[in-house]
Amino acid sequence: MGSDTNLILGKLNQLIALDLDAMSSYESAILRISSSLIRDRLDAFRRDHERHVQALSKVVQTFGGVPRTRQDVTGLVLQAFTAVTAMMGDEAALRAMRANEELTNRTYRNALEDKWPASVHSLVLHHYDDELRHLMTIKDLIEAGGEEVAPA
Repeated sequence: MGSDTNLILGKLNQLIALDLDAMSSYESAILRISSSLIRDRLDAFRRDHERHVQALSKVVQTFGGVPRTRQDVTGLVLQAFTAVTAMMGDEAALRAMRANEELTNRTYRNALEDKWPASVHSLVLHHYDDELRHLMTIKDLIEAGGEEVAPA
């Protein structure tokens, strides 16, 4: 593999790790959210991250690489932080998820500045659009005091 391919594989695996971390954080929050409507919304976002992992993993395999399958230490810390914060109530859990989504938004936005093949850039842009929607919805839920708002 060339150095360009190795660089692409490394960056794709970083995005996979990010989405694995996000999935775990959502799982922690969902277990502790009392509102079934908010739980359902967060579970839909968790499924988006799961879809991101699957799509990015296919791209890694297309480039001849091995996709990441586990979260890293940062993800374990985020998961624990989310779990502990979520014990303080729905709004606290949403605030923890907002912080997590701010990280995923920033990471995907930065990834869009990287040089990708056109198909990969399109996929990263699509995932970034999902992240923007997640963050906007979570902010709306917090502003509404943890009450359900219209679906995004």
